[in-house]
Amino acid sequence: MDAWTLAPRKIAHVVGARPQFIKLKPLVAAVAEAGGQNWIAHTGQHFDSSMNDSFWQELGLRPDYSGVWSDRIADFNHLVAALREAQVDALVVYGDTDSTLLGAKAALELGLPLAHAEAGLRSFNDAMPEEYNRVWVDQRANWLWAPTEGALRQLRKEGLDSGRPWVDRPGDLMLDAFPSRPYRPSEGSKVLVTLHRNTNIDNPRRLQALEEALDGLARDYEVVWPRHPRHRAIGLGSRNVPDCQPMTRFALLEALHDAAWVITDSGGLQKEAFFAGRRGIVLRSETEWTELVESGWTALINPDLPDLESLIRAQFAAWNELGSPAVPELYGDGRSAVRMAESLAAGLNILQQ
Repeated sequence: MDAWTLAPRKIAHVVGARPQFIKLKPLVAAVAEAGGQNWIAHTGQHFDSSMNDSFWQELGLRPDYSGVWSDRIADFNHLVAALREAQVDALVVYGDTDSTLLGAKAALELGLPLAHAEAGLRSFNDAMPEEYNRVWVDQRANWLWAPTEGALRQLRKEGLDSGRPWVDRPGDLMLDAFPSRPYRPSEGSKVLVTLHRNTNIDNPRRLQALEEALDGLARDYEVVWPRHPRHRAIGLGSRNVPDCQPMTRFALLEALHDAAWVITDSGGLQKEAFFAGRRGIVLRSETEWTELVESGWTALINPDLPDLESLIRAQFAAWNELGSPAVPELYGDGRSAVRMAESLAAGLNILQQ
C-alpha cells in the first residue's frame, strides 16, 4: 500500500461546536483526496439552529450521526454504538470542548487510534474545563498535531513526544478554512463583539459590567454584537447596542472584514481576526493563543477590572498610535490538512501491520 494513501480506511471525526465545524471541512477534503472515507459525528453540543444547521449548510457537509447533548452517559453510549457500527479505522477530535473529550473517550472505549488537532495549547488556568479537556486528550492521543511552534514546544516540555512518532506541527486548520480575499485596511468605527464563555455569560455581575462597558462604547462606535443563544435566554441588558441575532458563518466573516476592531472571548475568533488583519481585545485573563498577544495583534483585558470601557478605549487609542504590526507566519501555510492526512496514512500503515 502506498504510504500516503488512506484507501480504503474510514476516518471518524467527532465535532460539536462552531469552530470545530470550520476546522473539519479542510481535513475531510484532504482525507477524501488521499482516498479515505469520512464518517462525521455531531454531538449536538451546539443545539441552536443558527449555530448548527446553518453552518453545516454553508460548509456543504452533513453528519452521519447526530447526538442530542442531553444526558452525557447516554450521549457517550449512543456515540460508541454508532462508531462500532460504522467500523472506522481511526478517530479525530478537534480543539478543547466537551465534544472533544467525549470523542476521545469513545475512541479509547473502542480501542481506536486517536488524533488530536490543536494539541499542545495551554492557558494554564486549571479552572477552565477546556484546559482539563486539552491535557486529558493530549495525554492519550496517538497523533498530536500542534498548530503552532509554541504548542509543539509545550508537548515536548510535558514529555508527550516520548514514544509517539506522530507529534508534529502541521499548522492550523482554521487558516486552511479561512477564505482568502484581498486585504482591506480597517476603517471607520465598527466594533464586532462576540461573547459566549460561561465565565462571562453565566456570571450576572460580570455580564452586567460587560454590557455597561459596551453600552458606553456604543456612544462613539458602531457596536455589532450577535448575542449567543445562552445570553439571549438570560435576557439582554444593553440599551445602546442594537439587538443582533446569531450570525451564520459567512455573515460573521463579512462582519469581521467590515469591522475596525474585534472584542471577543472566543479562541477561534481571535485567530480569524488575525487572518483578516484585525486587532482584537480578548475579555479573559489568559489565552491559549499566546503568540497573538506576544506579536501585538491581541490584547488581554480581565473583565473583572474596574472601568472596562476606559480600558477598551485606551487600547484602541494605543493601537491607533502604533499602526499595524508586522504579520508573522504563526499558523502555517494553509496546508495543514494535507499534512494531517499524510500523517494518518503513515501512522495507520504502521499501527495496522
